[in-house]
Amino acid sequence: MSLFLRVFGRLKKPKSKVSNEAPITAVPSLVQAATSVASSIAMKRDPNFDGHRTDTMELPKMESATNEEIQQSSHQLTSGSKTDKWLARAALVLDLTKSAADAGGLAPLKGACEGMVTLLGSIQAVKDNQSSWSELLRTVQEHTTALQRQLDQLGIKDILEECGNSISDPVRDYTTTLKELIADICADSGLNESEFDTGLTLKILAQRIGVTKLEADTITTYQRRLTDAKSGLMHALMLYVTISVKATAERDILKDLWSKPRQRPQECQPGTRAEILAECEAWSKDSNAPNILWIKAAPGAGKSAIASTLVDTLGIKKRRLGSSFFFRRQETATVTTSAIWQGIAYDLARHPTIRRHLADKMSKEEIDLTTPNIEHVFHQLIGEPLSKIGNVSGEQSPIVIIDALDECGGLESVRSMEFHKLMRTLTAWSSLPSSCKLIVTSREEAEIARIFTGPISSHTIDLLVGEGTVSQSTKDIQAFLSEELGETARRYSYLPRGWPGAAVVETLAIKSNGLFLWASTVVEYVRRGNPKKLLEEIMRTESVMGMNALYTKVVDTALPNAGDETIQELRMILGAIIVAGETLDIRTIAELLEIDLSTVEYICSALRPVLEIKGGTRFRHQSFVDFLLDQKANDSALQIKPSDFHQVLAYHCLRVMGKELRFNICRISSSYLFNSDVLENLSSIEDYIPSCLQYASRYWVLHLQDVPSNEDTMGRIRYLLKRNFLFWLEVASLCDFVDDIPSLLIRLIDWLKKNNRDDLISFAIDMLRFTTHFNEAISSSAAHIYVSALPLSPLSSEVKKEYQSRFPNALVVCSGGYQNWSPLLLTFRGHDSGVTTVAFSPDGHRVVSGSEDGTMRFWDAETGEQIGEPLEGHTDPVWSVAFSPDGRRIASGSDDSTVRLWDVEAGKQLWESLGGHTDSVMSVAFSPDGRQIVSGSDDETIRLWDVETGEQVGQPFQGHTESVSSVAFSPDGRRVVSGSEDETVRLWEVGTGDQIGEPLEGHADLVSSVAFSPDGLCIVSGSEDETLLLWNAETGEQIGQPLEGHTGSITSVAFSPDSLYIASGSEDETVRFWDAKTGKQVGQGLIGHTHSVSSVAFSPDGHRVVSGSDDMTVRLWDVEAGRQIRKSPEGHTDSVCWVAFSPDGRRIVSGSIDKTIRLWNPETGEQIGEPLEGHTSDINSVIFSPDGRLIVSGSNDETVRLWDVKTGEQIGEPLEGHTDAVLSVAFSPDGLRIVSGSDDETIRLWDTETREQIGEALEGHTGPVHWVAFSPDGGHFVSGSKDKTIRLWDANTGKQMGEPLEGHTSPVLSVAFSPDGLQIVSGSEDNTVRIWDAKTRRQIGEPLEGHTSAVTSVAFSLGGSRILSTSEDQTVRLWDAETYEQVGQPLVGHTNFVLSANFSPDSRFIVSGSGDGTVRLWELAIENLDLLPNLHSVIRASPLFRSTPLSSELSQLSQSSSSSSSSRLSSSSSSRLSSSSSPVSNPSSTLSTTSVEEGWLLTPDGKPLFWVPPQFRTGLIRHGVRIIGQCQRLEVDLSRSVYGEEWTRVAEASNES
Repeated sequence: MSLFLRVFGRLKKPKSKVSNEAPITAVPSLVQAATSVASSIAMKRDPNFDGHRTDTMELPKMESATNEEIQQSSHQLTSGSKTDKWLARAALVLDLTKSAADAGGLAPLKGACEGMVTLLGSIQAVKDNQSSWSELLRTVQEHTTALQRQLDQLGIKDILEECGNSISDPVRDYTTTLKELIADICADSGLNESEFDTGLTLKILAQRIGVTKLEADTITTYQRRLTDAKSGLMHALMLYVTISVKATAERDILKDLWSKPRQRPQECQPGTRAEILAECEAWSKDSNAPNILWIKAAPGAGKSAIASTLVDTLGIKKRRLGSSFFFRRQETATVTTSAIWQGIAYDLARHPTIRRHLADKMSKEEIDLTTPNIEHVFHQLIGEPLSKIGNVSGEQSPIVIIDALDECGGLESVRSMEFHKLMRTLTAWSSLPSSCKLIVTSREEAEIARIFTGPISSHTIDLLVGEGTVSQSTKDIQAFLSEELGETARRYSYLPRGWPGAAVVETLAIKSNGLFLWASTVVEYVRRGNPKKLLEEIMRTESVMGMNALYTKVVDTALPNAGDETIQELRMILGAIIVAGETLDIRTIAELLEIDLSTVEYICSALRPVLEIKGGTRFRHQSFVDFLLDQKANDSALQIKPSDFHQVLAYHCLRVMGKELRFNICRISSSYLFNSDVLENLSSIEDYIPSCLQYASRYWVLHLQDVPSNEDTMGRIRYLLKRNFLFWLEVASLCDFVDDIPSLLIRLIDWLKKNNRDDLISFAIDMLRFTTHFNEAISSSAAHIYVSALPLSPLSSEVKKEYQSRFPNALVVCSGGYQNWSPLLLTFRGHDSGVTTVAFSPDGHRVVSGSEDGTMRFWDAETGEQIGEPLEGHTDPVWSVAFSPDGRRIASGSDDSTVRLWDVEAGKQLWESLGGHTDSVMSVAFSPDGRQIVSGSDDETIRLWDVETGEQVGQPFQGHTESVSSVAFSPDGRRVVSGSEDETVRLWEVGTGDQIGEPLEGHADLVSSVAFSPDGLCIVSGSEDETLLLWNAETGEQIGQPLEGHTGSITSVAFSPDSLYIASGSEDETVRFWDAKTGKQVGQGLIGHTHSVSSVAFSPDGHRVVSGSDDMTVRLWDVEAGRQIRKSPEGHTDSVCWVAFSPDGRRIVSGSIDKTIRLWNPETGEQIGEPLEGHTSDINSVIFSPDGRLIVSGSNDETVRLWDVKTGEQIGEPLEGHTDAVLSVAFSPDGLRIVSGSDDETIRLWDTETREQIGEALEGHTGPVHWVAFSPDGGHFVSGSKDKTIRLWDANTGKQMGEPLEGHTSPVLSVAFSPDGLQIVSGSEDNTVRIWDAKTRRQIGEPLEGHTSAVTSVAFSLGGSRILSTSEDQTVRLWDAETYEQVGQPLVGHTNFVLSANFSPDSRFIVSGSGDGTVRLWELAIENLDLLPNLHSVIRASPLFRSTPLSSELSQLSQSSSSSSSSRLSSSSSSRLSSSSSPVSNPSSTLSTTSVEEGWLLTPDGKPLFWVPPQFRTGLIRHGVRIIGQCQRLEVDLSRSVYGEEWTRVAEASNES
């Protein structure tokens, strides 16, 4: 049952049939309409919305007549007099109307209906005389008036205006009808309204009506009038409820904006602050006044109380649209500006227009709540919605109140990032209509005053204190004290009435010197003890008692006669609260400082006049902190010196960690659980990781910074590093601050260096590398600190050397893996979208990054910490950033078509955006002297800008015919180089804007990046053709051959400062180094990013490279370490498109996008001879001749080529004829002919001996021919095409045989004949494999389904009973050719599309080629594949491959993976399984991995076994699989490892805690 039917469930049709009764049908129609509207709204938000769900929203419960009552009323319609029938019908109608009105939120209409029902009941029950007719009439009149008020309310009025008079008129008409009907009934009964005031009772009235015989026509008139009015009303209510239901759905959409209500400060005492409140109210009504009111005051002047009072007096969220937010310094340290405006937007959404606008935007995902661009957030949530409601009257203008602005950002206050963000949004508010009001209260901080007296026009109220204004506030303070002290007096019977008296109150008000804080503190103070005695002490003080004196009195009185120990404990508590990194509760303070809990409670309770305890300890006012820190303001015994207490907390943090840290601290039951699963099952993490340990683990380094080194401190640090480091990481993992660990360790390393603790520096550096390299695994699962990170660390790791012996039962790296830490130094995280551009500052201390999230961020190049707040202003992705030569400015280019200039230190934009480009700005660069900026744009132009004036210099440089993607100045500043999507590089004269010489041409695809060498002699360009080219900067001639190695588009290039090396970033997710003189790649690519590398830059000293990526990270690399990485074995440098065995099975041939053909020894995996080179573009297809002496290849260079296998030489000239890429080639069974299929939609036959084309091109396909294959007898061949068809051809005549084979719903990518030639198998982009009868040309059976992406190749086994298929889903699958069932589990391991595969001649092996650049040899080791029923039982050790430990252990693991735990694995070296084994029991065939991005190797049933670093995912060695080609390999032994519920045995029993 739907939600709406449940809500309206009481309005069921009576069992007694009532024909043609509108009220009975109207309400179900109403429900149906409402349900339809709500469903449509829900579907816009969630396509999977279930209309029968009942948990999506709530509606008010309906109060209505019960079914029995309705049935009883209905029953009366069938009997009795005509009057009785009419009365019963009218009562039923009114009951239904009342119910609908109640559900629709029209309470006054419900009341009017109830009044009418009462009247009708009185007519039927004359004896009922509990009320008078006059009172009833007055009640109905009151309801009518109330209804009118409701119709005028904000919100309902908006709905009514939207619907014109379609709701308001019928509602008013119906209410009027009810009123008039009462009067008419009375009049027709001989009464008039004048008699109502003569004491007429209901009894007398009822008697009068009861004896009156009303005419039938009169009753009919009553009925008609009620029916007519009711009909219109029901339609109105239907519309109203429909809109109300829609509003409920919209509110549900907006729930993400909701924030927990915050308690407001205490309001002003009634009667106080009247003048100020009146001024505020007058401002709120003045449409000509500035739309921001700034109430500024010194600490304690009562501004927060005024703000809290204004919420009530202005009717915010009651009769007036608005919202409020009250800052509390320690509570709001982590509150973001975005969260503040989200909460305010939620409150403003009470207005239907705003609600509808926001709900529509959010349902369409047009509002990004995660963007750091605060201007976007403000515009979308506040500015734009408020503009939709237009100007409203002063009484109804929306008002937002923000109190204590100076406390935004917590203890950092005006220095915080969030404060500056909020100030920018306040500036934006000033541009809203004057009817949109904002009230801000704050101290008069210089930064705030500068804004409110400068860029922002505001109305200011100055709550000054002191001699000049005491009289202004004395009266208000007196009133406050009278009320509060009077309340105190009422609690004590011994205090005389009227205590403390007007004279005392007046004296206290004078002592306050105009400070409400002083007065409120006195009140709290006297309430903490004997009020009379304490107040007398205050009265005995000097005439004007300042806050410092009062605070001294409060503390002295709180702890009278306190001994030295108590004073010391008091100082420790106060000091800890002041310097703590976050708000501490009483228990945490007690445990952290080793002070008895009762003592802490006693001290904190005694300090309640100045300290709040609920929800964490917080000082009531910042002035008390100032008092404690002021050396001149208080007694030295109470003075707090922050450095002393940082030292105290550093000691206690180390003490707590030394005591509490332990292995498996949260008692994780299984290593298969991620942290999210663990935390979900814990009642409270504090039960396992106490709050004091959480605090200590997060902030110990913070407190250590100013602490001098001593042996005790060093001993504790050494114990943490050498004994508890991994346990500390557990806490960081489970408490979600792993990303903070690198910056903490860098600070620790600096501290160790400063204190000359060389013995621990190298270990701390290794801890840093350990955390950086395994961040993903550690963040996801605390158990995998031990299961994955520690055992996969390099043997040279000091962390591994220290801890490995304590956790011996883990996987062991047999070969490959990390020999040393990779060159990765740091990873910077913070952007919410892909990082598009990076640059080093000239001094090398900072990195700036730009992102698709529209922001730029600064990073400390040493610690990886973000510096300051993001630079926001661009309204679209930032594509390019550049530092000025002096490092003081940043230039940026964006998709918003602007160039912007920024002040680095201030973090602010210097000029208005530099407009001129008419499309996205893709690249910016400073001139060497810093006076000019050059920009390149999608508008095909290059422009120069004057840095000082912001003006464009000269005319645009024009010449490129497509987008300009990259620009750079020459070192002497006289020239600019540009790269473009028109595939050219061009040089320009800066002074004239003229192009220098001809375009530099050589790339085969768009040029994405260009750079001058620092010596000015060379230019490097990178392109989507996956190459880099070097050019002579003077002559424009290409230098040497293209620099090849990347397997994806080049996105960025950069020269080292000494011009000797080039760094490049690519879509292949790597950074590579090149020797600028030789053009050779230096070392291997830097692997770590998990998406495209978009930008690279050298540090000024050339020792580091920074890279930005679509994976939203910025990474810092060690250049020297990167250049020293050993290259992997020989192999293809790009995708392997085709693989095939030689007829004797002794060779494998592969063709690649890297334009080479390679031969491999399948027994050793080694390359045979040199690559076969000659093709000038991608090689799509290669195959051996039947005698194994020749290889034929087809390429994107439109040629077919023949090769001598023995010599590796090309035979003769290329076979030319195709006019587009050759996609597939095949030999005839006798080897005399070759068939080729092409992108030119033709098939061609070639004579192998003469290398001449045989006959004309074969035409018929209407799309590219993807695959061709000969029949086993050579009499015909088959082709598959993009046109979705398969065609058979006569090999002798070249004629098409019959009609095309049709069935695939997407392009056919591959075809093959069965060994007997009776069947054809095909693979398609529709993800299916299909089998066809070669004679009848009909499909056999149903499609073979299982692949989740395009099927790229297919092949039959030797005996024809098995079919293999490869797919873009990265798997190889085997199928039973008779049952059409998949055999076993998919073969996985490739980390990119599998493009081709073939059986070995004996069908014991499969060879596959992939987009990951590798060839894989899969061992089937099958005695007789054609007779084996299930592949999952056939994989075993073979002489061809040595059995790897990984395979045998996975075999054992998989057999137990279906149970809840995994036993410790045996070390069996063989994995031969019986044919009766369960398919899920054999991991060698069923082992699956998640995607490369996730990096987790999974058990057969999908549980995380261990995490694999990115660089080893392609090269992870599995049993029965040989990897051939360039990749970093990793072979592991699982014989000693434990997983699942046995994982805790990773540690020896004696070392488990």
